[in-house]
Amino acid sequence: MRVFVISLMLIITNVLQSTYFQHFRIRGTIPNFYVMIIVSFALLRGSREGAIVGFFAGLIQDLYFGTSIGFYALLGMYTGYLCGKLNKDFYRESFLLPLVMTIFSTFFYELTVYVLTYLVRGKLQFLYYLNNIILPEVVYTGIISIFIYQFIYYLNEKLEIREKKHRNLFK
Repeated sequence: MRVFVISLMLIITNVLQSTYFQHFRIRGTIPNFYVMIIVSFALLRGSREGAIVGFFAGLIQDLYFGTSIGFYALLGMYTGYLCGKLNKDFYRESFLLPLVMTIFSTFFYELTVYVLTYLVRGKLQFLYYLNNIILPEVVYTGIISIFIYQFIYYLNEKLEIREKKHRNLFK
């Protein structure tokens, strides 16, 4: 059930990210819902599941938006793995750490995209990219992530209750 729910969430996110959310641009940027989902599942479920969700979220992003397959998949996988390392030392009901980790992860994600896609090709306009793309997206994604984390937290609680019931049936 969990795999189905996460897969459905990633597919819906992909459709909405490429269509509906384009109408909510602020300073030319839209929030990165993929990073929000990756960080939320990584913090709630650990580095293994964070890396898996990150890989598949990135793979979907590669297939629809990327120029090569694997770039966003690896970036999402590393993001999920690193954020998931904080899973054990984290009070799940707190919304401060997910906010902070989403902000740092978005910054890392976009900075990596800049370095590996623009800087490598000799486009050295880092301050322009920082001020007009990275920072607005970091702020926008951070604000929206508070609500997305609450939704994913609620969804995860329901899935864990369901999984616990099914485990008890087969003991």
